[in-house]
Amino acid sequence: MFGLEKIVNKVEIPPSEVDADLAIPAFNLDKNKIIEEIKKLGAFDEPKIVGQYINIKLNTRGENRIVADLIRHLNEDGEEFGFNNDGNGQKIIIEYSGPNIAKPMHMGHARNNAIGHALVNIYKANGYEVTTTNHLGDWGMSLAKIMLAYQKWGDEKEFEKDAIRHLLDLYIRITKELETNPELENEARILFKKLEDGDKKLRELWQKFRDVSMENFKRVYEMLGISFDIWNGESFYEPYINEVIQEALDKKVATREAGGPTAVNLDQFKLPSYLLCKSDGASLYSARDLAVGKWRLKEYNPDKILYVVGHEQELYLKQIFKTLGLMGYPEEKFEHISYGLVTLNNKKISTRSGNIIFLEDGLKEAIKRAKGIKEVGIGAVVYNMLFQSREKDIAFDWEKILNLQGNSAPYIQYGYVRAKSILEKARELKKTDHIIISEKEIKLVVLISYYPYIVKQARQLNSPHLIATFLNNFVQEFNRFYTNSPVISAENDLVKNSRLLLTKSVAQVIKNGLWLLGIQAPEKM
Repeated sequence: MFGLEKIVNKVEIPPSEVDADLAIPAFNLDKNKIIEEIKKLGAFDEPKIVGQYINIKLNTRGENRIVADLIRHLNEDGEEFGFNNDGNGQKIIIEYSGPNIAKPMHMGHARNNAIGHALVNIYKANGYEVTTTNHLGDWGMSLAKIMLAYQKWGDEKEFEKDAIRHLLDLYIRITKELETNPELENEARILFKKLEDGDKKLRELWQKFRDVSMENFKRVYEMLGISFDIWNGESFYEPYINEVIQEALDKKVATREAGGPTAVNLDQFKLPSYLLCKSDGASLYSARDLAVGKWRLKEYNPDKILYVVGHEQELYLKQIFKTLGLMGYPEEKFEHISYGLVTLNNKKISTRSGNIIFLEDGLKEAIKRAKGIKEVGIGAVVYNMLFQSREKDIAFDWEKILNLQGNSAPYIQYGYVRAKSILEKARELKKTDHIIISEKEIKLVVLISYYPYIVKQARQLNSPHLIATFLNNFVQEFNRFYTNSPVISAENDLVKNSRLLLTKSVAQVIKNGLWLLGIQAPEKM
């Protein structure tokens, strides 16, 4: 930022009540030496020491070479402004989405997709080689229950009409039936064992369910602009399950008594023990997750594997990562990126209770409410999933997500459209190294210079909300600039061109930031 990164590691934007444009935390540092280095940059007024901080203000007297350098650098980088090479040579796998087949994605899945997609973009912007994986839930007892329900009550005509909705209805039905007929649980268990053992008819039915589910998922992913490098579901790792269970036994990480289940004891690490397979030999999803981790390490040799999974799985993933570590694999390479719930009508989203919005329906409704502008409607949903810390629960509210007054995608997108409109009306924009800025424009310039730091910080903390918060504040400041600093009717050509260059820079930063969040910037609204 203005060359300050060559002097200190950290620069902050101070609170509005502080009379400074930038502040340097200088705890245990030689403040006078830092001040001498700042003076050499020639872009600032006399720095001031205030407590443990060095406060500095940009020089607004006449032309400012260092601001001109910033604007030129931004225009040269264009869509890559804010990118860096921090992650060069490092490989990251990011697992996200992971819906269960035979069920539609709902609005709760929107948060996982939004966080995962944003992290993919953020890591790429920080120079990492990213591989994305969608670990589909296409195996296990939950699916076995739906298959059993289909055998008992399935209707081929209903399946042909809307396969996913019909399978969901069957899932709801068998879940209710289990409350009064627990024998169905045993029937599903027997069915799953047959499926694992390769029963031909069951495998054909499983493939049928998987195919219609993939068709449904990919339609939604296309709306969100999401794609994956790896589409392996749980079933893909079936051939590796017995091998990883035996490895855990051989390494004395797991134990099995004759005729009993296979268990992993983690008492010494203050974690609950858990099972890898039942007494009848049927594997559990924990065994599959061990196989998944081992396979990813072997096939991709990543520096890190990020699991974007809800916070309710935190304990379980600790068990899996610890077990892999005990088996001799690098536990430190596995990281859980947790997030809170999405609530609807102040209640947890629930299929059985009917408190639900299916994701595809929700996206279509959002587009409709955004007057048919796809980028605005879908952007509104995505931003709502990202604008606050991922650890917090969020409420889905139609009024808030489409709010044009602030803290929404449409508000930020409208800032972009406004900037582009100014540039279009002006038509003439000269390339120049001569830029004048006034006190009214300082904060906007400072925020532009701060954007690359936000990109770095969002990656370091795995926190897309930092980008969202920045963009909201940035557009607020641009609106103040728009109101207080006439662009087209500026007092002279130098001021006009300076403000046009600033406006062009604003549009680029908004577009780049929205891209990081997985949101498109519309040209018209």
